[in-house]
Amino acid sequence: MSPDDTPFIRNFFRAVTDRPLGSKQGDDSLYVPFYETPPFSEHDPVKLLSRSIEFSMGQSVQLFSGYRGSGKSTELRRLQKQLTQKEYKVVLCDIEDYLNPAQPVDISDFLIALAGAFGEKLIEENYLSRDPAQEGYWTRVKNFLIRTDVTVTEVGAAIPTPAAAVNVKTSLKSDPSFRQRLQHRMSGHLGELVHEVRSYVEECVKLVKAKFGQETEVVLLLDSIEHIVGTSINATQVHNSVLNLFAAHAEKLHFDFLHVVYTMPPYLKVLQANLGTLYAPGGVQVLPTLKVRDIDGRPYSLGIELMEQVISKRGDWKRLLGHDRTILDQISELSGGHLRDFLRLFSEILRRADTLPVPASTVEAAIAQVRSEFLPIADADSEWLNVIAQTHETALKDHSKLPDLARFLDTHLALYYRNGAEWYDVHPLVRDIVARQAEGIRARSDLRK
Repeated sequence: MSPDDTPFIRNFFRAVTDRPLGSKQGDDSLYVPFYETPPFSEHDPVKLLSRSIEFSMGQSVQLFSGYRGSGKSTELRRLQKQLTQKEYKVVLCDIEDYLNPAQPVDISDFLIALAGAFGEKLIEENYLSRDPAQEGYWTRVKNFLIRTDVTVTEVGAAIPTPAAAVNVKTSLKSDPSFRQRLQHRMSGHLGELVHEVRSYVEECVKLVKAKFGQETEVVLLLDSIEHIVGTSINATQVHNSVLNLFAAHAEKLHFDFLHVVYTMPPYLKVLQANLGTLYAPGGVQVLPTLKVRDIDGRPYSLGIELMEQVISKRGDWKRLLGHDRTILDQISELSGGHLRDFLRLFSEILRRADTLPVPASTVEAAIAQVRSEFLPIADADSEWLNVIAQTHETALKDHSKLPDLARFLDTHLALYYRNGAEWYDVHPLVRDIVARQAEGIRARSDLRK
């Protein structure tokens, strides 16, 4: 390897490290504008989200969904930038900073976290110079809990007495027992809590308007809610809690004088039909995986070209792979159009590179490594996944199997696409393995008959 090769490989490796674009200075240069290209432009999520905000009278609420690694957080940052350029005051908050995604979520702790995130980000973005709650938002929450008779003995030591200074924010995220007791006690004071949170949000918005002008409109983008998926032990309970949050409590997630975009888990669209009607006028926008092959299995040239643009923004792929475009196209197709997996394949190639361009054996070893991270697949999963591959539908027999479907989508074993109608497929890295495994199960079953 020449002295110039090591810096090239190192810089290329750093450039393919997965992160939401727009989170660091200079990231904009890496962004590929998929949605400026027909036929993708008609489904541009930022255009649709933005228009619902701009066309509404001072307030709106929408749901935005995307599978992990699909670029959802990047698109939220693009929305934030576009609206900010139009003089909206926009804050982007990450719910994972306030709630543990492995625990069931309740409307009470969700509203408390939402208001806390909103106030803190307004100050962080210099839209406000102070918290409208003179004593600070989390102290205001503490005092509200005390006023509503949520005492130390009822909820636990995490709730402070008036003289104590315990961090309610920290307890919300790090103490599951505190959240459980809080949820139980707040069930009898939910109306008061909703009023308290809405009053606080309204005070924040009024202060922003007083500072920047009464025509100023404020937008809250709340990210990472789709990460609330639970564990293998409590997945069903967590999924039901998220459904209850967005369906049963939809009205409580609307705020006067505020535009809100909530991210949501994609499985809610499967579980709750016509969810978008509860969040008019914007409804639900779902970000699909970039299509690199048609539903009939033929390569989709436009998607493959866009994948080439993604990697060209990050490094000279010809120096890495050689000038044979066939190798790059193979990597694009094997990624299934999933951006995170596409970059992961390149990071593995770069990690193994000893000469440039790398030999075919290095590419094959990298593909085998990334493929192995999907394995092993349980027999029952392989049978279901094989049906998805054949029918291009979720093949969800009943809602009790929803946690398994959510797991397929979260781990990219199954991918979601849209070209007119929506459809699903098994990740190309394991599609053949799934088919062989399912066939083996059928063969063994036939032998036993």
